[in-house]
Amino acid sequence: MEFKHEELIEREIEIASYLKLNFSLNHVAERTGLSKKMLMAHLRNMMKKLRAADMDELKKLIKEKEW
Repeated sequence: MEFKHEELIEREIEIASYLKLNFSLNHVAERTGLSKKMLMAHLRNMMKKLRAADMDELKKLIKEKEW
């Protein structure tokens, strides 16, 4: 599966960078100033764009790539 960095919007790239550092979702929400509901919406969009079946797969895809 090819990761296309261009598919993610700037906010999603920011979220991905925190996930790559193993931040919890609560910590990501705090750092980005997003509500948990908005964070989850971004994560769903990221999973669709990257064709990840679940959060574990999304995190794996993110960690495999260099930024």
